[in-house]
Amino acid sequence: MNWSVVKNPTIIISAAAYGFLAYVVTRAGLFGLWLGILLLISLGRYCYAVLRATAQGRENLPAVSLDSFNPIGNVMVLWHIVLFPGLILATAPWQPTGSIVAILVACIFPASAALMGLTWNLAHSLRPSALLGVARTIGSDYLLLVIAYVGIFLGVSILLTWVVPQLMIVTAIFAFMFETWALLASFALIGSVIRTHRHDFEIRGEIIPREEGLLELRDKEWRRDLDRAYASIRGGLVASGYDTLHKLVEENQNSLDINHWLVENLFDWEEKKYALEVAAKLIPRLEATGNITGALELYRRCRHYDASFSVARKTIEALAAHAEDMGQQGLADELRLT
Repeated sequence: MNWSVVKNPTIIISAAAYGFLAYVVTRAGLFGLWLGILLLISLGRYCYAVLRATAQGRENLPAVSLDSFNPIGNVMVLWHIVLFPGLILATAPWQPTGSIVAILVACIFPASAALMGLTWNLAHSLRPSALLGVARTIGSDYLLLVIAYVGIFLGVSILLTWVVPQLMIVTAIFAFMFETWALLASFALIGSVIRTHRHDFEIRGEIIPREEGLLELRDKEWRRDLDRAYASIRGGLVASGYDTLHKLVEENQNSLDINHWLVENLFDWEEKKYALEVAAKLIPRLEATGNITGALELYRRCRHYDASFSVARKTIEALAAHAEDMGQQGLADELRLT
């Protein structure tokens, strides 16, 4: 969860603007009713714009646009954002039902808002299986998210109840501003958590970090050479295929990364011997660099494909000793018998 989003200047300025307009609405009589509806439509749209932009990884959040006040268009976000507080208010007089509903709403809202922000589908954002799927995917971060956004609203409530009146500030206008900030900050936090788990969600317009982009480009280049080697070997040109693999390794300085990548992808081939050949050289290097757990895991994987697979005795002893340290005496004995 990225807490820095709650102090984003765009969110703070937008909250102040919406808060001021909300204050004007309360003083505008009948005209204020129409203005209030437009303001609510705009705020609903902007909340989800903030969520999407944060989930996409945008540092510069969009500013409020005049188009967001257009009453004609997609107003599903308005129904979604009004539904949850509406349920709390509607059931509040009947206790303990009201309290139970409030707790359920607090737990469900982040998942529902995430779905609404990513899909713009109101029905999907309220589907129990989809809500459960989001919570399960995010895992423990989901509980932290619920605690965080509830904490923000509680903090603002305490601030407005005890602190602002003591300072003798114009309470109404500041109340609107703080409440709007709490709402926008909550949506930004939801977006930041989705961003953290971006590989588990389909986020349209996602900004790929430069490092990830370079890794994807590198993998595409490696994949191209590997496919060429595979085609050569399948076509009977085994020597040419081996030469392509050797050049790929040499061009990448025989690094652990390229060897790891090769092993994982060569295991996808029908004949596992090519993966086993690379693994036989990689396992001692992993053990020598201190990654004994990785070496042991790879060794067991290779033995699964070929019971006769083995490496140098010195490496075997190191793997067996590591297995003993982990309390796997049976595995250690098995290693020493190979």
